[in-house]
Amino acid sequence: MQEIIFFLLIPFIALIYEGIYRKVNARIQNRIGPPIIQPFYDILKLFSKKKLKTQNDPFFKASPFFYFLATYSLFLFIPLSIIKFEYDFLLLLYLTILSSAFYILCGLSSDNPFGIVGSMREMVLMIIYEITLVLSVINFILKSNVLSLADFNSSFLFLSLPLSSLGLILVCLVELHITPFDTTEAQTEIMAGSKTEYTGKKLAFLELATYMKRLFFTFFIPFLIFGKNLTIILPSSFFFLFLYTFLQATTSRYRVDQAYKFYIVVMLLVLIEFVLIMRGIL
Repeated sequence: MQEIIFFLLIPFIALIYEGIYRKVNARIQNRIGPPIIQPFYDILKLFSKKKLKTQNDPFFKASPFFYFLATYSLFLFIPLSIIKFEYDFLLLLYLTILSSAFYILCGLSSDNPFGIVGSMREMVLMIIYEITLVLSVINFILKSNVLSLADFNSSFLFLSLPLSSLGLILVCLVELHITPFDTTEAQTEIMAGSKTEYTGKKLAFLELATYMKRLFFTFFIPFLIFGKNLTIILPSSFFFLFLYTFLQATTSRYRVDQAYKFYIVVMLLVLIEFVLIMRGIL
């Protein structure tokens, strides 16, 4: 019952985390910033907007909602195992990739040049960062010797899997569009990327899914590197939230080719650790 209540509260928790993210980002830049409850106002305003007559493309209309559903489904596995079965981590990885795919589809179906360019950038980087994410998670699963995330009980695996831990943290930067890897939502270049053409309820689902994705990864990283312990996961989630906020406020954006080359190196490092595990060296 507690797991179900927590699952239902995820959108509200994500909005609170987003409010903290904006506040900390502002303070780092020596600004006052909006109130922590500002994301609630933003989402309510978007839902209350009148429906505008836009494109009739069914993908354009449905993609934000499916992006929201795919992202929301991730919390069925992390941090509380509401759904559990053998090899459930494969479904989790599939949903992560599916979430990114629907985000790309949002931009491609918008017929907006900024949205299309943003989606194309995301596709280029997705080829690399999704492989890195899959390898990192599999390394943790192999090292913990379990078949289900519900049975994951290893603690402080970052000590024995430093490369996979680093790869996981870096992948989350590009998954969440945090600088220096926010090339898909470069506001000074392509406005809001895949979201540019959206407004009203569709934009509300897009924004809410983005907030929930940030919340998921701030739970997912400590879950794997520190272990399945809520007393550690919750404070650690704030640490990674502050870390990503600091990077967002203080770093400069990479070009797409720079980010691509960077993640090739990261993928190779994680792959080396995967080989070492398979050969029984780690």
